[in-house]
Amino acid sequence: MAFVRYSKKEPLVFGWVMIPYILVMNMLVFGSCIFRSALEFGKSFLGSGLYFLVVYFIFGLVAVFIRNRFPSAGDLFKRIAIMLPIFYLMNIGSMTALYLSYNHVPVLQCQAKPHMFWWTVLCGCILSTVITFINEAIANWENWKASLAETEKLKNAYQRSRLLGLKGQINPHFLFNCFNTLSGLIPDEEEKAERFLDEMSMVHRYLLRSDDEFLIPVADEIKFAESYLYLTEQRFGTAIKAIIRVDRDALRKNLPPLSMQVILENIIYTNAISKKNPLKILIESNDNNEITITHSVYEKTVLQNFNIEEGLDNLLNKYQLLNAPPITISESSNIRIINLPLFGGREAGL
Repeated sequence: MAFVRYSKKEPLVFGWVMIPYILVMNMLVFGSCIFRSALEFGKSFLGSGLYFLVVYFIFGLVAVFIRNRFPSAGDLFKRIAIMLPIFYLMNIGSMTALYLSYNHVPVLQCQAKPHMFWWTVLCGCILSTVITFINEAIANWENWKASLAETEKLKNAYQRSRLLGLKGQINPHFLFNCFNTLSGLIPDEEEKAERFLDEMSMVHRYLLRSDDEFLIPVADEIKFAESYLYLTEQRFGTAIKAIIRVDRDALRKNLPPLSMQVILENIIYTNAISKKNPLKILIESNDNNEITITHSVYEKTVLQNFNIEEGLDNLLNKYQLLNAPPITISESSNIRIINLPLFGGREAGL
């Protein structure tokens, strides 16, 4: 079984504190008698050291148990208020056991001094108090550093997400296909060409948004998805059939930015699209506080865009860093379902 630690630095705390503590305890219990010979000093130090190592381990188990019951930073004073009285009682018990051991199993020529019992208890209580505050300080320092590292990791993930989004919007294949479709509409279908240009502008404006928020309204993501799918449908015609039905409650919630871009690009670039086997996409909200994207599967043997899977992996990592329920993906031979958990409206300014 792994040794239970209150903090990563606890072994270091034990080494620095327990050696002088053992010396002081031996002097209180035996007086100057232990210094009469090196053998007597060595036996007393080794015996006490092994005993206090076991005692410290038991104290550590109690401390970790209490910390697990009250783990948050706001529970600091509650943890200390519970730990210290327990430790003081445990000190009385441990010193009683130590005196009984020396009195009934004499291994030293020196005799334990009974009138020093309460002094040893006081010394043990002082040490328990000091170690408790030291370990709490170190544990909270470690948690603070871990929180900073996680925040930095989260910021890096979102910066990477924005870069991936920018890379998608300047993808020469995407631009070429859009302009090629637009040029085909302009001579004969002027109104369609005008709308196509508006939707194309909206897509690129959304991808270029300078938004530092970690979450944005689902309504914005759905508007983007509608424009993106419109452009795609104009290019592929009846080879793509998309339906979006998201209720109002879901629209008021939030998603990580560019979630829809990542998923829709993954669907379109990894599947073969033909009028014979249309690619069907359904985006809808469900009763589990999720957006569900269901699509048919006609996988390509060769992928054109090497960043597609990377983008989906990045989205999965963002959910993990946000401590959110994970994205779930279920797939059969001809259908794939992606469930995106939604965030409450209060979390948008995370």
